[in-house]
Amino acid sequence: MSKVAIVGGGIAGLAAAHVLAKRGIAFRLFEAAPTFGGVIRSERRDGFLMEGGPDAMLAQKPEGLALCAELGLTDRLVPTNPQQRAVFVLLKGRLHPLPEGMMLAVPTRILPFLTSGLFSWPGKLRMGLDLVIPARRETGDESIARFLRRRFGQEAVARLGEPLLAGIHSGDPERLSMEATFPRFVDLEQRHGSLIRGLWSAPRKETPGAPPASAFLSLQGGLGDLVAALVGRLPPEGLRSGCAVRSIVKTEKGFTLGVEGLEPVAARAVIVASPAPKAAPLVAPLDEILGRGLAEIPFASSATVLLGYSREDVSNPLAGYGMVIPKTEGLRTTALSFFSTKFPGRAPDGSVLLRAFVGGARDPSVLDLDDDALASLVVDEMRTVLGLQGRPRMVRVYRWPKGTPQMEVGHMARVAALESRAALVPGLFLTGAGFRVTGIPDVVGDARRTAEQAATFLERTAATP
Repeated sequence: MSKVAIVGGGIAGLAAAHVLAKRGIAFRLFEAAPTFGGVIRSERRDGFLMEGGPDAMLAQKPEGLALCAELGLTDRLVPTNPQQRAVFVLLKGRLHPLPEGMMLAVPTRILPFLTSGLFSWPGKLRMGLDLVIPARRETGDESIARFLRRRFGQEAVARLGEPLLAGIHSGDPERLSMEATFPRFVDLEQRHGSLIRGLWSAPRKETPGAPPASAFLSLQGGLGDLVAALVGRLPPEGLRSGCAVRSIVKTEKGFTLGVEGLEPVAARAVIVASPAPKAAPLVAPLDEILGRGLAEIPFASSATVLLGYSREDVSNPLAGYGMVIPKTEGLRTTALSFFSTKFPGRAPDGSVLLRAFVGGARDPSVLDLDDDALASLVVDEMRTVLGLQGRPRMVRVYRWPKGTPQMEVGHMARVAALESRAALVPGLFLTGAGFRVTGIPDVVGDARRTAEQAATFLERTAATP
């Protein structure tokens, strides 16, 4: 009997396994896909280094960097390009740089904001009213769009909130939870009455005269280096890919897992680190309400389109990290990263790499197109915007069916109720993106805490006659 069975070999499952391995706790991890890493997918082709899923970790959240340090990867961390940091918004067919100092839709530097062509003067005046509008008095969650509209007005929602959220979460800001996705802004409003004043009051860590620290970090070989390092540190006998878990049954001594191609697997505890839609049918026989609640957490489908071009075939200087595209532009491409500008070593000399996003809550039907049609769609929509000539040298499409969690209004309250149900099944633990958290650092942190809880459970039950 294994002490712990882990269902899912994405970053959450691997991070949990790393904690158990360090504590000397025997485990078996099962991943249905032929490779580990989940949505983290780094691939080299024709000299291009591509990321099919997430491309970076948020630097201000320590859990991801702490894991890199444990794995000896600190010297392989690479920041985003410090010289060309602009992010653009496509508005009426033209690229407008996001004013320096903008955080989501919050302007923190006056002059760049006032001189920006991204917002109308009425829109700027409305956004400035955040300084005098009182904090919200009623309690309870609200959508990101309602929060931003209340503080900054509709223009801020349409030109920044909606396109940024379509790019970051593949989601609809009218439905996504402010409490679950941006709790810091909720706290700033309550403590300072104004988000602008709250961000002004935050301590600044930059050294005067020095370039601002990078907000995002990746690895020299892409985020796949993190997955490879984790897999390399874990005992090989504890890892099985290409093995889907089909059932979890509670027994007197723990659990029995039905695993495709294997004899039944016994374990004293189970950590389910799979996305909620896949976890739901596994836990439903253990607790019907828990399974139903997990099934109700929505996930959006999307695709990432990688396009490699010769530098001479792209007239735009690509002097920044990329662009977001408001829904009002009428395009099906939701965002596009100038990936070879954003991070070094992503394209061979004389070439550039573009990374486009389609689908999500805004346009799920676009995924009915085949890969060639998706790539052609992006090329056609970006031809005039970026001055593309001819066809790309390299094309790669990654599809993520139900790959992005949608933490909608009321999500945290629902999760609290689900945690109460899970507690009724001793030895069952849940983690992974879209349950309590999202984003690589937070997912890593949640998985590590979950593994510690499983270890505590084993110690407690071992001491109980």
